[in-house]
Amino acid sequence: MAETITVTYFAALVDRAGCRTEEFEVAEPTVGALRAAVAGRHGARVAELADHSSVLSGDRLLREDAEVIGAEVDLLPPFAGG
Repeated sequence: MAETITVTYFAALVDRAGCRTEEFEVAEPTVGALRAAVAGRHGARVAELADHSSVLSGDRLLREDAEVIGAEVDLLPPFAGG
């Protein structure tokens, strides 16, 4: 049974995806399934950045493809600062 995941993008992902928030149907609620869905919808330019991004699900920061996510997540690209 597919699950709906609501994703909020930040920083460069907003520019590349062309939106701040969107929904995906995924077969399983994992980081890897979400990244694959993002890549399928937006192509290589967004997929490359999403692959290096962390997923914030509730109060958990996740990076491994097998990790389970909640119904609402934030996709956080690497940030640089000083």
